[in-house]
Amino acid sequence: MASNPEFRRVVNYTDLEALLECPLCLDRFDQPRLIPCGHTYCTKCLNELCARNDTVICPQCRKEHDVPPGGITVFPRNLSYQQLLDIRTEQLVSTRQCQVCDKKRAFSDCLHCHKAVCLDCKQMHRRELTTTTDSLLLNLTQSTDLCKDALNTETVAFLTHCDAVKRHISVYAKETIDLIKQQEKQLKNDLEQMIAQQLESSKKILVNFEKNKEEISKFVRSSKQKIERNESLLDEQYIEIQNNITKYMKTIQNVVTTLKNKRKDIVFTPNPRRPDCLGELNLIPQVSPTEHSTSVSMSADDKNNQQQQLAPISGIRQVGQWGNGPMEFWCPCGLAITRNNEHLIVVDSWNHRLQMLTIDGQFIRATSGTKGRGLDELNNPRDVCVNTSNEWIIVSDSGNHRLVVYDLKHFQVQRVIGGKESQLKLHLPYGICCDDNDSLYVCDRGNHRIVVIRFDDGVFLRQWGKKGVQHGEFDTPDFICCRQNVIAVSDFNNHRVQVFGLDGQFLFTFGKIGSGDTGEFRYPRGIAIDDEGFFIVADWVNNRLQLFTPNGELSAIVSDKNSDTSNDELMPLKVAFDRPIGLTVSSQGVVFVTEWGRSHRIIIY
Repeated sequence: MASNPEFRRVVNYTDLEALLECPLCLDRFDQPRLIPCGHTYCTKCLNELCARNDTVICPQCRKEHDVPPGGITVFPRNLSYQQLLDIRTEQLVSTRQCQVCDKKRAFSDCLHCHKAVCLDCKQMHRRELTTTTDSLLLNLTQSTDLCKDALNTETVAFLTHCDAVKRHISVYAKETIDLIKQQEKQLKNDLEQMIAQQLESSKKILVNFEKNKEEISKFVRSSKQKIERNESLLDEQYIEIQNNITKYMKTIQNVVTTLKNKRKDIVFTPNPRRPDCLGELNLIPQVSPTEHSTSVSMSADDKNNQQQQLAPISGIRQVGQWGNGPMEFWCPCGLAITRNNEHLIVVDSWNHRLQMLTIDGQFIRATSGTKGRGLDELNNPRDVCVNTSNEWIIVSDSGNHRLVVYDLKHFQVQRVIGGKESQLKLHLPYGICCDDNDSLYVCDRGNHRIVVIRFDDGVFLRQWGKKGVQHGEFDTPDFICCRQNVIAVSDFNNHRVQVFGLDGQFLFTFGKIGSGDTGEFRYPRGIAIDDEGFFIVADWVNNRLQLFTPNGELSAIVSDKNSDTSNDELMPLKVAFDRPIGLTVSSQGVVFVTEWGRSHRIIIY
């Protein structure tokens, strides 16, 4: 065998690698196994070739062999191939020349330079690899130390920056506190000046009253002496004394009324939106100065009428309180229920905004609340209504002498109707309502008339009324409502309600000045008509609601019985109202009432 040149030739590396490749997967054998014909395949390739059959056909010789019951793994392993596979390639003799020195046969491929190298060159390259690796390890150690130093430096820099932020916070807090204290001091000084002015005004009235008091005391003593001396006084003299008593009583009442009318409550309004402004002080008269040209004469008994238990009794709910946040109001005025009976729109008058609530009194959203003349600004709005398609909200922007239209879905301003430059010439528009044809009916308060406007394009349709006391005439028309083809208007200074057809034709009127239980009013305000045609009227100064039949007959009174009524049959419900002003009624008969007085709330019953 030694003489056989087949065994004397040097093994070629490439040929040897080709022998170790599986004919099926063309990759190095993986667990090579012999089949009976003598050919070798990978175990996994035989499994795929068999594919769960009872026989296997050799891909090279096409002989068919039975698969043992134990499966492919029963075929014997090809130990010769396996031993060759276990030999490292660098131990194999190669016929290639060294690509580094080009003198000796290559021993293996160098992983460093990717060349075929002899044993000497490979050892030299290994020494280079050792030196390079030692250098890299040293650099890694040094980089680790540098990284640690850099992390420490960054941490120190971060903490230093945080200390600077803390100092900034402290400085800003001190400046803010100093500013607030300065504003507090200024507000208190302004408050003292307001108090001094109020007291000075009251002092003048009291000085005049002292003079009247001396005169009254002198008259009382003189009259008593005449009566005690049992002088023969004529009837005329007694009548004269009684007339003088009446005159002095009116003088006393006028003094009290004058003092109450001149006195203004001082109200502090916080301003949480502006940190540079703590708030502002305002003088609020007992009778709102925005009720233009209206003089409400209050007797001394009104003080007793205002001693109300503001908390509602059982079965009656209240919503809101004073303020400028959600569900807070400052003199809420008109209100309207959407056509689908899902939402309640409330005019938050002195906050210059609208608030949308659910029908059960939960806050949804509000407009900006900015006072001004801009498109998205209001100036003392008074009333609101919803058009027939339930898409638009129309507000009477009284201080800007115009109507403002909002979309119901987004609560955004879409357009305005009227204004100072408009041909409509509205002056202090108040109450507003919309009929089934989308015609708007507006109480043009300053012009003592009712104006009818087409909603779609804001075109003037018709008007009726002028200042007066006759049928169809008004003295400051206040609120208006429309239902069942009739229009009802609260005629404020005439202390009555007038009812008209949609064309403005006068139908009838009810009410007169007074506080009794015979259909009397003291400045009627909000008005609504229920589904049965009954009129509900907010009797403002009398702090009550009154219910009238469709033909104007008194049906019921809702109050805390502070009025002069003695008829319990007219009092089906007791509610302590505080200047009721706006009202509406749902299709289910639920009544919503806004209060202009101290409570700033909505009553629901």
